[in-house]
Amino acid sequence: MESKVEEERAASPDKVRLFLGRYPEYEKTLRLAVAHEESTGSSDGQGWQWHDVDTHPTKLIRLVTEGIAKISLRSRQATYYLLRERATVKKSLKEVS
Repeated sequence: MESKVEEERAASPDKVRLFLGRYPEYEKTLRLAVAHEESTGSSDGQGWQWHDVDTHPTKLIRLVTEGIAKISLRSRQATYYLLRERATVKKSLKEVS
């Protein structure tokens, strides 16, 4: 169960569209993240890493702070991310295109 703060940080369609308006370079990253999460090979639930979405790791922090993605697993070797609201992100990407 997510806390109220996490619910407020969750991605709404307007929030994702505004984010892509400010940072259009993240469109490819979000498309690849949606594709990776929907692929059959990613059923482990861990999520995706920076190289799965062709984005430098430092840029992924912006997705986390904006509430679009969350860190699902962090270890010494890797950090895995998941989209907070995949359906919302997917819908927003269709509207932007």
